[in-house]
Amino acid sequence: MSLPSTALPASSVMISEERIERLLYSLSALADIGEATTAGGSFETTARELLHLILGTLATSKGAILLYDATAEQLRPVVVRGIESPPSIPLPSATAEWLRTYLKPLDLLTGNHPLGEPSGPTVPTTLQARLWMPLVVGGRLVGVLSLGDKFGHGDYTSDDLQLLATMAQHASLALYNFQIIGELREANFRLNRKVLEMQSLYDVGLAIGALHELDPMANEIIQRAVMLLDASEGVLFSLEKGGLRVAASFGLDAEYPLKALLPLGQVRPREIHEVVIAAQRGCRLNCREQGGAKNYAILPLIVSGQVVGALMVCDKQTREGYAPFTEEDEQFLSALATQAAIAIENARLHQEAIEKERIEKELEVAATIQRRILPDSSPVLETVETIGVNLSCRQVGGDYYDYICFDEPKLGLVIADVSGKGTPAALLVSTLQASFRALVESYDLAETVTRLNKVIYKASPSYNYITFFYGVLDLETRLFRSINAGHNAPLLYRPHSDAWVRFAGGGFCLGMFDWGTYEVQETQLEPGDLLFLYTDGVTEATNVQGEEFGEHRVRELLAQHAHVPLQELSARLSAAIQDFVGDAPQHDDLTYVIARVK
Repeated sequence: MSLPSTALPASSVMISEERIERLLYSLSALADIGEATTAGGSFETTARELLHLILGTLATSKGAILLYDATAEQLRPVVVRGIESPPSIPLPSATAEWLRTYLKPLDLLTGNHPLGEPSGPTVPTTLQARLWMPLVVGGRLVGVLSLGDKFGHGDYTSDDLQLLATMAQHASLALYNFQIIGELREANFRLNRKVLEMQSLYDVGLAIGALHELDPMANEIIQRAVMLLDASEGVLFSLEKGGLRVAASFGLDAEYPLKALLPLGQVRPREIHEVVIAAQRGCRLNCREQGGAKNYAILPLIVSGQVVGALMVCDKQTREGYAPFTEEDEQFLSALATQAAIAIENARLHQEAIEKERIEKELEVAATIQRRILPDSSPVLETVETIGVNLSCRQVGGDYYDYICFDEPKLGLVIADVSGKGTPAALLVSTLQASFRALVESYDLAETVTRLNKVIYKASPSYNYITFFYGVLDLETRLFRSINAGHNAPLLYRPHSDAWVRFAGGGFCLGMFDWGTYEVQETQLEPGDLLFLYTDGVTEATNVQGEEFGEHRVRELLAQHAHVPLQELSARLSAAIQDFVGDAPQHDDLTYVIARVK
């Protein structure tokens, strides 16, 4: 007995054949997607081909691939089809996290999702989207595949949605790989840029380090800054009293003339003063975006916490034209500014050292000349013996003493102190010595000092004057005639009577007025008398406690050692002053003359 035969309905056979054809087509589409992802094209080309294959497979005319920017919290369209210029779509992190875990096609018409209703403000209506398929790889939201309605506004079948999920996996992996490769390329580019910047900074350091002159160094710095930042112009300023000095200029000579001193309030852009100098911060001004003339990057030059200048470059150049300076540009310029500030400061110190050495050599010559002005020995006479000491607090000083040996049996004793110290005082000492020597032989005591006062008045500035004492001892009669022109009164000690005499008579200091006369004081000296001429550096020598040596100590020492040899007396006086002063610095020139009458 044979079993009755059974036949499937014709409609069932046709459905199975359609599904088989559909499956074969889907497999072919997946193969095409796989080929597209491995073809080695650019990111945009691959993304565009993927979208074209997916839309064609699902019979959809409109769609887009959007990549997720977690930093900006938005979806950025990469490729679109059938849609005109869609904008970026805001996507909060909470919504992105929901999409990351959804992992299946999302029907935007249902409203059961964080994107809201179709008319809601967060739904990308400009994409004309019906389905969103999250693109996820390894728990990371890569982006979204957005699809519009099917041709004829038909519904997406379960097979369509399953195929969409499968194709999305392939597309996600391809896009993710491109992203990773792009990030690696960007990281490698940044690394290479940093290496290049470090090499450039090293080269700049070698270039400017070999220069010691400020002008060529400033030019080298600004040229390097302009070249390394692809700028078109630049200026290097030095901060001085009164404003900013243009140390070097590249392409901006008309606006910032070389060596010009620009008041801070008038320097443009104003941020140079308000931000860079006052706040010690760099700034970037992309003024062309607001219709301005230039883009700027400006950094302060800082040494030991103090702003010493500013470095400015203008208008970064690219193939597309002028571009704004970036944060990386500012960082690089900051490193260059730091290096430039140190180099400029070192050059300045080098110039100061050279100038100091030059001045010291000149002072050595001046000191040699001044030593020749002062007596190199004391005169040897039968009636009187003398000794003189001069110690300058600097290389050259303003004290002066001298002996005048006349043809007739007379000896002139001179001591003077110029107001002030150092080189100006030493120059006036030279004028005094030359003038006095020219006058002393032709005129008597009073006439000599009167004429000398007029010479000094004409030769010295108003703030300088000279205290001056001049005495002439007759070697036969021992009569001492003297004039004190405002000087410390010399002391006369008489050992036989233990009495003191002061020589204070005369007139005002030399160089204060161009008129006046001087009175002569006459004193009869006796054998054994001790005459002490000195400048205020002796009595005003100060110890670390601020106490002065004083005239009373001078008197005590002279009286106590009046009978010892003059050389020994002078040595004891000098030692007493030095022991008293100790480690305190010498603030004034010290000069004295001791004469003993025989």
